[in-house]
Formats: sequence, C-alpha cells, structure tokens
Amino acid sequence: MRVALDVGVLAHSRGGVARYVRGLAGGLRGELEGSGGRLDLVDVPASHPGADVPAEADAVLAEPAYLRIPLLRRIPIRKGWERASRPARLGRLLDGVDVYHHGGTQPCSPESAVSVITLFDTSGWEHPEWHAESTVGYCAEELRMVRRGSRLLAISAWAAGRAERYLGLPEGSVGVAAGAADALFTPGRPEAGVLAGLGLSDGGYLLHVGSFVPRKNIPLLLDAYREARGRGTRLPLVMVGAEAWGGVATPAGDGVRAIRAADDRTLLALYRGARCLLLPSRYEGLGLPVLEALACGTAVVCSSAAALPETLGGSGLLLDPDDREAWTEAIASLGDPGRAAELTVLSRKAPRRTWADTAREAVAFYRKVASR
Repeated sequence: MRVALDVGVLAHSRGGVARYVRGLAGGLRGELEGSGGRLDLVDVPASHPGADVPAEADAVLAEPAYLRIPLLRRIPIRKGWERASRPARLGRLLDGVDVYHHGGTQPCSPESAVSVITLFDTSGWEHPEWHAESTVGYCAEELRMVRRGSRLLAISAWAAGRAERYLGLPEGSVGVAAGAADALFTPGRPEAGVLAGLGLSDGGYLLHVGSFVPRKNIPLLLDAYREARGRGTRLPLVMVGAEAWGGVATPAGDGVRAIRAADDRTLLALYRGARCLLLPSRYEGLGLPVLEALACGTAVVCSSAAALPETLGGSGLLLDPDDREAWTEAIASLGDPGRAAELTVLSRKAPRRTWADTAREAVAFYRKVASR
C-alpha cells in the first residue's frame, strides 16, 4: 500500500495538531515500510502562501510556471487555476498512491486515490464561535469534502461517534486512530536547571497545558484557583499555551504564571515537576496533554466532558466542567502532598500508547476504505 500524508499544516500549526501529524508520520513510516508499503510526506506550498515548506516534507508540489510571472499571475490566481489543476498535478507527483491523507488545511487530492481527512473534533461545525475565521472556513471545506466522498479518521472514539451523529453517517463508518504521547515524555526527575530558570521547584506548582481559547474553559479554572487561594492554597498555577484568541486573555497575577510556546525540553520538565495537571476543557477531541502527563507519571485532574474520560481511562480524577466548587475543592486539596500522591499512583498505572499503535489503527482503516 502506498499512502501520502499531507503535512502542510506543519507550516503554520503549533500545539496538539502539529504533534499529532508529526507523531502519525513517524508511526506510519515504520508501519508501512515494515510491511513493504510506502509513505510520502507531501506539502502543497500554494495552500500556505508565505510560510516555509515543512522540513518533514519529502514530496513537494511545485507551483505552475505562470504563478512565478509577476504580472501574469494575477489572472490565474483570480480565476483559481492553480487549485483547479491541483488534483491532476498531485496525481502526477504521486503516481500510484492508494490513499491521500489530509493532515490539515489542504483539500485537494489525486483523483485516483481515496481521500481521508483527520478529524480532530467537530467543534468547528457545532461551535464556530469558538474558532478563528480561518478554522471555521476549513471546517466548512471538510463538510464539502465528506459530501464528495472523503472518509473521516478521528483521533478518538468519542470524536468518531460525534461526527457520525452530526453528519448522519452509519455507525462505524468513521475510523479511529487515537493519538499518543511522544517518546520523550517519560517518568523521571525534572531537569533542575529548567525549573530553576523559571523560578519553580519540583512538585511545587500546578500545571495547565493548552492554548488560551474559549473551549479550554480557562475562566472557570482561574476562578476556582483564586477561590482555592482564598482557602490557603499557595501553589502557583503555571499555564503553558502557544496561542491566544477568541477573547481569552493570557492570564497572569495572583499566583498565575503564563509561559508562551514552551519548547520540548521545558515542557518535559514542567510535566515531570508538576504536582498535578489541571485540564477543565469543555470540549476536546482527544486531550493530548492528558496523555503526556500520564506518560510522565504526573497526577491528572480533568473535565468529564467530550473525549477526556476516554483519554484519561480512569487514571485520574474527572470533574464536571461547570462545577466551580468541585474544581475549587480539588485544587485546594492538592495543597496536601498526600492527595497528589494518590492521584500519581493512578497515573503511573496508566497503559501507554505509542505512535506505532496510532499508525496500525490508521493503516487498518486505509486498507478498509481502499478495498471498496
């Protein structure tokens, strides 16, 4: 089997989407090549003008010559010639490909290949007010692609079921290839120099990982944390996020510290040194920070909404995302190291997924849809 995975989203995406696409690419490389198959990591630069080609791409669709002529390019751009010709050009670039997997925002594929879309969640369809205009536009494009025959591969069973109900699809028609924590996330002592540079101590803070956006339910977390401080909690709350939009300000003050775009070394140290990860999101298609925290043996308290119960799998504490008092009590209780230790025991018993697991699930779905 020959599969093309479009990695163009890596040109501009950060956070969980980028980690999923990179992790899936690595897993697919081993899974396909180990069975005599082939993987092409594709980029279409015309789909992200102004951004560099991702380093991961090993097949790049060249722009038509007319787009390189300053005065003449205006007409074909206005008439959409490049996009209209993209499927045929991709077909020539990827001659013989069986499955074209869209990792992000590029909707075209070779006409002879089965089109598969990564479904991160359905919030762009159900709650467009939570997203930037560009994301809402792509989600509308996804709907058009599904109506034209593209297949959906979701990152959790919850997201798959939600999509089937929303779109009126037969049960089981949406595939599942759940995410995983990258191999770098392992138990151990945090790197002391990293924490010291941030003014933090091992086990001496609470952690939130996720962009500052509406569905992350950050106002409730901040309210609960501040009430817990009023009850004597002195652990700082460290909030790591790469993006902020949708009217959610980057939090700061009253024991709250924001870290923007932490690199992997910093993020690993923060997970390992945190007393507990707090994730009160109202909506997650997977909840990758939960998997990363569990992989590090870090205690987790997260929302009981959307895919998070599936992701946590009983290895931590679930709370109603609308119950501020429950969150306040939980945060206040974490001031007791014994309570955090009870949750840590649960996290360290959690089974660990790898990207090889994800790739096996994806390839099984590819084979299923390509055989029809």
